[in-house]
Amino acid sequence: MEGQMIVVLSLCLIGIWGTSEAATGIFDCDSNLNRRNSCCTGVRGISARVMTKRSWSSCHQGHSFAANGCSLWVNHGCRARFYVDFNCRNVKTSGVYCSSRNYEYAECPVGGVITSVKVAKKHSRSSCDLNRSFGFLANNIWVDNGCRATFTVQYCADRKCSC
Repeated sequence: MEGQMIVVLSLCLIGIWGTSEAATGIFDCDSNLNRRNSCCTGVRGISARVMTKRSWSSCHQGHSFAANGCSLWVNHGCRARFYVDFNCRNVKTSGVYCSSRNYEYAECPVGGVITSVKVAKKHSRSSCDLNRSFGFLANNIWVDNGCRATFTVQYCADRKCSC
């Protein structure tokens, strides 16, 4: 009987609060002139970690960067591309066409923070290689070097929080 009550209580709590899925987005944030800067992510970040450091200064979690509510803050000259972990209640998948015309860099917006991108159908002779000729950052797919494709995009369609 006690086990059944726990299951019923758990199901009621899920009904009230809903379920969420752990997700990770990618964001850029820079501390220029060693000053603190806050970069809006639009999602309530749980944690952040450095993907690619772009500065001579160190980037240490809690000292020179951290996720803070709907923002990511940086300080002490830390400039980097970050992974930001967050919870998402409404994960969606859709097809998005994006084209690098004349081999130029282009961005294509998506309706939320992107968590994954794959080539569904390539429309160019040029290659479409992840992190070389296409990728994603925040809520944009980027393409370059002549990559033209329809991408399968997974993104968080939760209402954005304001910064």
